[in-house]
Parts: sequence; C-alpha cells; structure tokens
Amino acid sequence: MFLDLDRFKIINDTLGHAMGDRLLQAVTQRLESCLRKGDTLSRFGGDEFTLLLPSIHGQEDASQIARKLIHTLKAPFKLGEHEVFVGVSIGIAIYPEAGNSMDQLIQNADIAMYHVKARGKDSYRFFSESMSIDSTHRLQLERDLRLALARDELRVFYQPQVCVHTNRIMGLEALVRWQHPERGLLYPRDFLGLAEETKLIGQLSEQVLDKACRDVGHWIRSGHQSLRLAVNLSPIEVEHPRFVETLMERVNSNRFPPGNLEIEITENVIMNDLEQISQKLRELADMNVRIAIDDFGTGYSSLNYLHRLPIHTLKVDQSFVNAIRSGLDDACIVNAIVAMAHGLKLDIVAEGVETSKQLEYLRTLGCHQVQGFYYGAAQPAAEISKLLAQPKIEMVVSG
Repeated sequence: MFLDLDRFKIINDTLGHAMGDRLLQAVTQRLESCLRKGDTLSRFGGDEFTLLLPSIHGQEDASQIARKLIHTLKAPFKLGEHEVFVGVSIGIAIYPEAGNSMDQLIQNADIAMYHVKARGKDSYRFFSESMSIDSTHRLQLERDLRLALARDELRVFYQPQVCVHTNRIMGLEALVRWQHPERGLLYPRDFLGLAEETKLIGQLSEQVLDKACRDVGHWIRSGHQSLRLAVNLSPIEVEHPRFVETLMERVNSNRFPPGNLEIEITENVIMNDLEQISQKLRELADMNVRIAIDDFGTGYSSLNYLHRLPIHTLKVDQSFVNAIRSGLDDACIVNAIVAMAHGLKLDIVAEGVETSKQLEYLRTLGCHQVQGFYYGAAQPAAEISKLLAQPKIEMVVSG
C-alpha cells in the first residue's frame, strides 16, 4: 500500500513544521494501531508512507485494512490548542498481478494512489493495467500543461446567468478551456484534476482570473455596471493560508470592482475545515466579494453553516434540474432548495437548464436566475460582447 496524507501540506504551512512533525508522529501511532503481526509501515518521504502486508489472501483482506486505516484517521488530531483533520489516499498493488519486485509494487501502488487523488481523496484503489497506460499519458499531459501555462494556451469562456423574467444577462461564470496545439479544445474534466495533483492549479487559476477580470472589467466599464463575474475555486486554493490575500491581489491588480465578483466553492470545502474557511469567507464578504455554494445538495452538508456564514447565492446542481420532467415527484429536491433559499433570503441560480419546461417550472417556483444550454453554451469573450450589445439574450434551444 502507498499512503499519502490529504491536507497535510496546508496544516504544515499554516501551523509550522514543528506542528507538522508532531502531526506525522500522531498519524504514525494511529496507523500502527491498525497493523497486524508481520506488517511493516515505513515513511517514504514527506507525508507519504508505504505499508508492506505479507499475509494477504485477496483483495477483500486489503480492502478491509484500507477501510480501517481511513477510519482511524477520521477523528481530529489535537495539536496544542489546534484541532486539525487529515485524510488519507491509499493505492494498493498486490503481488504478483501488480508487480514481481518491491520497486514495481511501490511504483504501481503510487500510480493507484494518484487515481484516488484525482477522484476526490480519502479513499483507496487497487492498481490495474489500464492505470499504467494512463500514467504514461498523464506524464505527457503534465509536460504539455506546463508548456500551455508558459505559452498562454488557456482560454476563458463565459456562460451567461440569465434573469428568467427579463432575459437579461445578470452574471457570467468563467470557465477555463485549453487550446491544445494537437488535441484541439480541451475541457476542464480533461486537465483540472492533473493541475491540482501537480500543484499547477494556482498558476492556472491566476491566469484564468486575470483574463476574466480584464474581460468582465471592460464590460462593466462599458456600461454594464451590475454585471457579476462568477469564478470557481479549487479546494487547494481555498485551503491555502494566503488565499484571501492572493485572491485580492489579483482582483486589485486588474482594477476589478470586488462587489462584482462572486466566488463559487462547494459545501465539502467548507465542511473540511469550517473554522478556517469561515474566517476567510468573512474577510472576503467584508470586502464586498459575494460567496456562492456550487453544486448545492450534492455534498455532505450541515445546513447549520448556511445562516452562520456570509453566503449570498445557492447554485442548484444540474442533476436536480434534470429531474424536472414529469411533475412534482421528480423535482422535489429543487422545490426544497428554492424554498430554503427564499427562507434564508439567498439568491439562487439553477444550472443545466436545457428546456422550456425546466425554465417555466423554475420560474413558477421563484428561481430568478438560470444558466445552461437553453440560453447557450459557454462562449469566448468576442461572442459575449455581441450578446451584451443586445437588450436581452434570446434562447437557442426550445423544448
């Protein structure tokens, strides 16, 4: 098994290396409590460990141990006056299917661990042959991504957020695309996971935010004073100790009005470290930056945070909007989210609206803003300029 601690770097950067060392010692003690006679735990480097399990009779044995390791690290660690949470991503390689030598087993367990990271962390996966093909492709894509950042190959597309009553554009969600020289236009699902894994996400986000602030700032100064820019932020960025300072430096250097910016984060990011994230969101709200909860209802939520934090907008995930087909039973979650938003006096934006039936249903519920293919896909800045020149946006799909 190859183990990599989740969120360790953030804790180390925030509380210092001495606390980081104490945390590693505490983690080691907990991991050792799960071992059987003959098992060997080694620190591989940094926050990575290898675990050699000689008496394994099949995948189920390994799965059971992996689940036990994950569970034992779930409880918070007490470091002085601080209470911190870490998780663990575990890659598993079983002899002889996944390798005949120790080096090969470690390498393949490492590859499997990266696949866990790419899918959301705090879990485990077994190595399979298809992963080694992926890993070769991954190395090439990583090289290409580093070049893309240097060569300015990233593009920002914008999806309008439209008022259902006036058909006017109220906001624009900035979405990154990569104009790959050989593979054409790539979407976030093709490279964002890799950007997070390789720690390139900060540089990537910086470029995207700069471009978006310049474009939307130009439209604001051209007469669309209330136009809102919505940007998605990765957990890695939000959890960084200097997140607020870094974000505002970019906003100010591009002369973008903070009151026109809305950052979108998921519930899981908030719940991972409620105390720290709360403080950061309040700092941003004090500078007039708006906060939106993206994919609301799809994470593990504690509704308690909604009235405790300076949240301005809930975004209804498109999976719930898709359920608006045959009446109230299919759409009960959308009904509940919209009612909750009204009760808490929050704005609401429904994502993934594709048909006139969905639009009419949401309008009847009192959902005032939508985005989705009904009004068009995300488009480059030149196309958005044309849309903004119109008094209202026309729908492109009906049904």
